[in-house]
Amino acid sequence: MDAAAHGLVLDRARPIAAARPRGVADGVRWLFLWLAVVSAALTVPGVLLGARGGLMILGPAAALMLTASWIFGYRRGSAPVGLDIVDAAALIGIALASPQPGAVVIVVFGALWFRSLYGSAWQALLRVCLYAAALGLPFGLWPLLFGTEFGIDPGIYSAVLPALFVTVAIARQLGKSLVARDQSIGRDRVLAETGAQLLGAVDPDAIIALAWDASTDLCAAAPGLRLLRVVAEGSDLRVDGTAGTFRTAPTRLAADVLFTRPGSAYARILDPAPLNAAVGTPVMWECLAFEGRDHRGWLLVGAPRRMPAEVLLSVRGLVAQVALAIRTSDAHRDLTMLARTDSLTLLDNRSSFLAGLAETIAEAGSHETQVLFLDLDDFKDVNDALGHGAGDALLVDVAARLLRCTRPTDLCARLGGDEFAVLLRDTTPEAAAAVAERMVAAIHAPFPIGGGAGGRSVRVGASIGVATAIPGVGVEGLVHRADVAMYAAKAQGKNRVEYFALGLLNADRGLAPQA
Repeated sequence: MDAAAHGLVLDRARPIAAARPRGVADGVRWLFLWLAVVSAALTVPGVLLGARGGLMILGPAAALMLTASWIFGYRRGSAPVGLDIVDAAALIGIALASPQPGAVVIVVFGALWFRSLYGSAWQALLRVCLYAAALGLPFGLWPLLFGTEFGIDPGIYSAVLPALFVTVAIARQLGKSLVARDQSIGRDRVLAETGAQLLGAVDPDAIIALAWDASTDLCAAAPGLRLLRVVAEGSDLRVDGTAGTFRTAPTRLAADVLFTRPGSAYARILDPAPLNAAVGTPVMWECLAFEGRDHRGWLLVGAPRRMPAEVLLSVRGLVAQVALAIRTSDAHRDLTMLARTDSLTLLDNRSSFLAGLAETIAEAGSHETQVLFLDLDDFKDVNDALGHGAGDALLVDVAARLLRCTRPTDLCARLGGDEFAVLLRDTTPEAAAAVAERMVAAIHAPFPIGGGAGGRSVRVGASIGVATAIPGVGVEGLVHRADVAMYAAKAQGKNRVEYFALGLLNADRGLAPQA
């Protein structure tokens, strides 16, 4: 049976070494445990002073057994029916051993106040019946053992009996209120801690990991709660993750488990049978829309018997926190992209190129990194003759041709205007020369302008300077060398590749860029 169906058995088992109560409900159980233990201890002196023969041992032994049963139940976090039977037997032993058997009534009430904070309503009813029997059975046993009437007036017994049931009802209501309060505090703590952690999270994977950790904690704070995240995939539903206790956690579900509206996030549970089979017991289910980063999904929320409004509200709060964190992550990703990307060509921009070059030099060392600095020839003529719109379209096409000439591991960037730079990683100077020549040929091919059969084409060239990373030359110095080599290519006739040599630095001031 589902754990939450046992009513107040809502705490996990306490470690044997546990000493301090956890939460208000556990604190009250701790106090009631001591109330019961003290009430049992107070009967021992009377038993020792007035017990008859071998019954002198029975009374303290029964009190000790009763105390051990209570402590075991407290540390275990529950009170199974077997412990109730042990309690009833021990109460009978105390009543028979005591010269004033009426004293056992105090112990019975102490036990009821403590034990009634555990178990289901049916177990509480069984418990009070066992305790009532423990009070009533000595009426028949006492005359057989001692030849005298039991030391409690039957009229008193008949008055005590209704008080037992009232005590159980009050204690259970008190326990429910305290447990509900502790669970509410636990759920609020999960949401507060998760919200604080999500504030600093920008990685989507980290956000999802935090969400599932929080889901597990939320299920612990609301025993019986189950969560499944499902995503539509083909004709089925893929289960992205689960939290809570399942007999068999599903990985896929049939699509007809949910009723959905095309183009809408709305969904409701249509067939709960597969979900209940996964849990192992009938459960009430609710469906919440859950917008993921790349797709739409749903969070299926299950709770035993009924769906508490406050629990569902906590789950909604968690979903809202995670959805906000994912949207913030997407916005952060978009801003990062804008900060690193040239808005026209979608290549990396200058700052991103310099950062990538610095990282590559630090990791790869010398003679493995090549920088190509590229400037278009006669690009100004295209702008003057056809307008800046045509010039922008040409720059976009140039960017596409550069990407086709390079590998995915290389880095192409637009530095500004008609200047481009290319970072070739793990590349020899000979291989870089071949790449540069391919770029010159690719860019010199005609560019269609205007599109369609009536469109026209233009030609431009590319002057490319190539420089190799060497020890002692930093990022700015390496880019400057490639820039100087590019100027030399323009000075020597344009539409060509020039390789950096130290002699070019001496002629640097005499080189001037030519459009």
